[in-house]
Amino acid sequence: MKLFSKQKKQGWLVICSENTNTQIVHVSRLTRQKPVVEIAKTLPGTIQDQAVLQAINAELDLNRFHCTLLLTQGDYHIFQLEKPNIPANEIKQAVSWKLKDMIDYPVEQATIDVVDIPADQGKTNRQSFVYAIAARNERIGDYMQRFNALTKAGLEVIDIPEMAQRNIASYLEQENRGLALLSINSKGCLLTFTANQELYYARQIDLNTDAFTSDDSEQKSNLYERLGLEIQRSLDNFERQFPQLAINRLALAPFEGREDFYDYLTSYLYIQVDRFELSDVFNFEVGTVPESLAEQAALLPLLGAALRDEVAR
Repeated sequence: MKLFSKQKKQGWLVICSENTNTQIVHVSRLTRQKPVVEIAKTLPGTIQDQAVLQAINAELDLNRFHCTLLLTQGDYHIFQLEKPNIPANEIKQAVSWKLKDMIDYPVEQATIDVVDIPADQGKTNRQSFVYAIAARNERIGDYMQRFNALTKAGLEVIDIPEMAQRNIASYLEQENRGLALLSINSKGCLLTFTANQELYYARQIDLNTDAFTSDDSEQKSNLYERLGLEIQRSLDNFERQFPQLAINRLALAPFEGREDFYDYLTSYLYIQVDRFELSDVFNFEVGTVPESLAEQAALLPLLGAALRDEVAR
């Protein structure tokens, strides 16, 4: 009887597993208040080991939550493609054919999703674009089976860091102005461009925070020059592709070594550079507060994934 069924907690429980650890967060939202981080923990082992997932279930009882899995960069590929001029219900199939020569496994073995990139409403003749996300059926199916074995609802959502970062950016944007957001953690570097709660452009850059914590000043200087140039090129490309949007700020997410890089960027870029902390977006319950920039950097993508309802996705 539904009268006696177990009611799920409001909000999303996000799980992300990579290398030797699994991270878990749960965020709830209260009207007119910041989202509240109720769970934030890191556990040894990955969910590829069913015993680890069983331990998580024994501790948290996953049936109490709406569960989301956040993929890591090795789990999927994302491509920006021209949007086919065909009916909406045929776009995913058309995109699948375009991906045949872009992924290193048969497209028939891929789980594919498509995200629209907003078009310039003032110029109907301008080419529209989409993001196509592809992941191996085998990998996605394995994740789903593991959760189905433990919970009645299983995984309700599978998300990616680009969309999670878009959710964070939505709290930092200024109305009708574009925002660039740069995040760096031990897994990699992600630069996104958003406006009005929509993702327009995303770029993964091949570096992580290890390079920012080096004691070699020459190595750091070369790193700053390289990343600064990559950001500038991305800004230029974005302006050419989306001239209807003005990017007026670059927001730096928390990460180790941020202060020195912030000082470099403020003198290198022509746009305003800001920093923000996770506490600018979230309230943290006792026991969930990240103690360092590195911990904030690690939590950011999971917390962003937990905000999916906030931006109607």
